[in-house]
Amino acid sequence: MSTSVARKLQARRIKPWPYLLIAPSLLALVVILGFPVYKLISLSFERYGLTEIIAGKGVFVGLENFRETFTDPEFWKILERTLFFTLGMVAVSIVVGAWLAHLMIKMHPGIRNILNGVLILVWAMPQLVSISVWRWIFSFDFSIITALINSMGFEMDNHNYFVNTFSGFLIIGGCVAWGALPFITISIYAALTQVPKDLIEAAEIDGANPRQVFSSIILPMLLPVYIILISLSIIWDFQVFSHIWIFLDSRPSAEYYTMAIYAFQKSFGLSEYGKGAAISLIMIFALIGVTGYYLRQMMRMGDE
Repeated sequence: MSTSVARKLQARRIKPWPYLLIAPSLLALVVILGFPVYKLISLSFERYGLTEIIAGKGVFVGLENFRETFTDPEFWKILERTLFFTLGMVAVSIVVGAWLAHLMIKMHPGIRNILNGVLILVWAMPQLVSISVWRWIFSFDFSIITALINSMGFEMDNHNYFVNTFSGFLIIGGCVAWGALPFITISIYAALTQVPKDLIEAAEIDGANPRQVFSSIILPMLLPVYIILISLSIIWDFQVFSHIWIFLDSRPSAEYYTMAIYAFQKSFGLSEYGKGAAISLIMIFALIGVTGYYLRQMMRMGDE
């Protein structure tokens, strides 16, 4: 056997040390997540309500829970509503976050540090606190926004912004986007600092305007970062629960149901735990499909 062939075989030989090093983490993940995932999958194939809880055993029904879910007209309305809400919040948070990040590049260092501090404070604020603040701003009894509108000569005393689902989702979506902005803005700003300045200066010398510089230089270099941020934002916004639940006093009407609220109500509101598990699995597979597509695009760009 020649020396070159022996070297190739040796290079292809699997080295166990990397796998042994990550084995404890993988084992911990399997132990912590394995049983809940197994239970979720098994529940999705069972009829499991109050009767089955008392009996201590579910009734196997196969794909019946999935069939009833997919044939339920309410499910498709809620899925459409959730998709519109998710896409709207992802678009707003990414666009505003990118805009702020590009502004930070042009800012005076002192002002940039102040903005960084504000963003970190917003990021560090507990979600329950931020939701409570937004709820107070738009409250029925003492809304700051209502008081501001009244001071401008318009009478809006005791106005309930959540009677109309459009304004209600705008407020909830604003709170969701506000909480996501710090992470998105700081991530894009960090990526922007890695763009070579000589490339931008060379393009500007050649007569490129800011739009051309962004589309030809900055965007291609930052595209993997944008894909990661879009994927994470889709995962976060698709499963928003606490914002809607707290804004609407734990009693959201059917017009405010998203997939997360729908699964919760099926499970704990109607005690149909099998259907709730089926809806949760559908959510998981939908998110895997969307994020898998974006990750595949990112790996393809990396190969190119």
